[in-house]
Amino acid sequence: MNGENSHIGRYRLLSVLGRGGMGTVHLAEDPAGQRVAVKVINPELTQHEQFRMRFRREADAARRVRRFCTAAVIEAALDGDQLYVVTEYVPGPNLDEAVRQSGPLRGSSLDALAVGVATALTAIHGAGVVHRDLKPSNVLLSPVGPRVIDFGIARALDTLGGITGTGELIGTPRYMAPEVLRGDPISPACDVFSWGCLVAFAASGRAPFGGETLPSIVYQVLNAEPNLDDVEPGLRELVRAALHKDPAQRPTAQQLLDHLVGRSAAPEQAAHTVQVTWQQATTLLTDVQPGRKPHRGKLYGGLAAAAALVVGASVAAWAVLAPSGPPDLGVLYAEDFTQTSGGWNGTYDADASASYGYRTDGTYGLDVEEGYEERWAKAPIPFLIATPTTTPSPSATPTPMLPSTVVIGVTAEVKKSSGTGEYGVYCHNADDDDTYYEFGLDTTGKARIRRIIDGAGGTLAQPVQVDGLPGKARIVASCEQAGSTVRLTMWVNDERVHQVDDPNGIGNGYVGLFARTPKGGQSLLKTTFDDFELRGEKPDS
Repeated sequence: MNGENSHIGRYRLLSVLGRGGMGTVHLAEDPAGQRVAVKVINPELTQHEQFRMRFRREADAARRVRRFCTAAVIEAALDGDQLYVVTEYVPGPNLDEAVRQSGPLRGSSLDALAVGVATALTAIHGAGVVHRDLKPSNVLLSPVGPRVIDFGIARALDTLGGITGTGELIGTPRYMAPEVLRGDPISPACDVFSWGCLVAFAASGRAPFGGETLPSIVYQVLNAEPNLDDVEPGLRELVRAALHKDPAQRPTAQQLLDHLVGRSAAPEQAAHTVQVTWQQATTLLTDVQPGRKPHRGKLYGGLAAAAALVVGASVAAWAVLAPSGPPDLGVLYAEDFTQTSGGWNGTYDADASASYGYRTDGTYGLDVEEGYEERWAKAPIPFLIATPTTTPSPSATPTPMLPSTVVIGVTAEVKKSSGTGEYGVYCHNADDDDTYYEFGLDTTGKARIRRIIDGAGGTLAQPVQVDGLPGKARIVASCEQAGSTVRLTMWVNDERVHQVDDPNGIGNGYVGLFARTPKGGQSLLKTTFDDFELRGEKPDS
C-alpha cells in the first residue's frame, strides 16, 4: 500500500500525511483526480468486533455533520477487513505546526481561528457528534480559514476500555476536559473545554495547563487554574469560561459563536463589547479591537484575510439554519443502545415474533405484526428532571417533570416490511391513558404528526412525502410549550417536513419510540432505532 501505484478502494494513494494511535492518513486522489485524505484504521483495532460496531456508528454520524469549517467526510468503508474514512483534503499546515514555525497568532488571525473552530463545533454538535480529541494538530489552516478534522471517530476506541491496542490514552491530556480524565460521561462540553485550551495555545504557543509528565499534566487540568496571561483581553474571559472545571458552567459551542460574532450585544456595542449571560456568568467579552493587522506574513495571510469571511459566513449560515433547525438545547439524556443495561425494556430475539428490545448489533428493535400490531418503548429518563410545583401523593405514579420544550431525535431503519406500517417517536405522554403527540413515518415514505387523546385522535398536519424512504432516517421532533399552546415540529434527515400549533396542548410527560401496523391486518414491520437523544433546558442547580 506504500508503493507509487497502491490503491485502497477507488482511491490511489500518493503519500503518507501522518500516523497516530488509530491509523495512518494518506494523501490520495479519486478516479477524477480530486485529492482527498484517506485515514486507514490500524489492523489490530479492526480485529475487535465491538470496535468495528462503534466505528461504523461514529463514521455514519460524522457524515451528517454540515460542512462549516470542517473537512467533510466523503466516504467510509464500514465493513470488510480494512476500515477507512475518506475526507476532503485541506491544504495547509495544522495549527501546531504553524505556531511552532512562526509563533503565536494575534489580532484578526486569532479571532478567525476562535470563530472558525467554534463554528465547526456548532456543526459537529448539531449532528449529535462529540469530537473528543480537539487539539492543535486536528485544526488545519487552509487558505480560506481553519478546518477541524477527525471529529467523532475517536469515540470508537472507548469500546477497548479507553486505550488503544498499544496502550495510548485516547485524546491528548493537555487538551482534555477534567471530566474526561476522571472517566465521567462525555458531552459536547468536553469539546468546549478543548476549544479554550486550543485558543490559549494559539495565543501563547503553549497549552494553558503545565506539567512535563502525564501525572503532573492530569493534576494541573483537574486542579489548577489555566495560564491565560498571553490571551488577548478581548478573548480572555470567554476562554476562561470555556475552561471551567464544571461542564455545566461552560457555554455551549453555539454560545461561543454568538458571543464571538457579537450577536448578543446591543448594536452600538457589538464592535467593541460583547456582553452575555449563561448560568451565573456575565460580561465575558470586553474591549474587542477590530481591524488589527496580522504580523506573521504569508503563513497567516489566509487566516487574516479569512477573518471577516469566516465571521460573515458563520452569521449568514446560522441565520438561515436557525429558523428551520431544532432549538439549540442541552442534552438531557442520550442512549446509543450498545449496552443492554440502559434501562429500556426487552431483550431482542431476532427469531421471535413481534420481539422488541436490545439487538446484538447495538440498536433497539421494535417488531410488529398480526397479533402484535403496536409496540412502544418508553425512554427511562429520570423522573424529576425539574422540581414539581406540588408534592405527589405517595401512591401516585411518578411522572417525569420535563422542560416545557423538548427535542427528541433518533435514527430509525426499516429492516423488513410487508403491507403498511409506521414508526417514529412520541412526546408528552403524561400518564397511562394513551395521551401523547406522535411523529411518524410510514412504509410509503410519508411523514405525519398526530395528537392522540385517550387512544383516539387524528392527524394534525397532512402527510408529507419524504424522498428515499423507507430505510434509514434521522427523525427529530420538537415539542415547544408556551402556556396552553404546543408547537410541534418534525424533521427528517435534517429537512423540516412539518410544523403545526396545537392551541389546546397536551401536558408534559414521557418520551419514547413506537412502531405499529393496522389492527386486524396481516402487515409486518421490523424496525431498529439508534442514537436516541433528548434535549431541553437544563434545570437550575
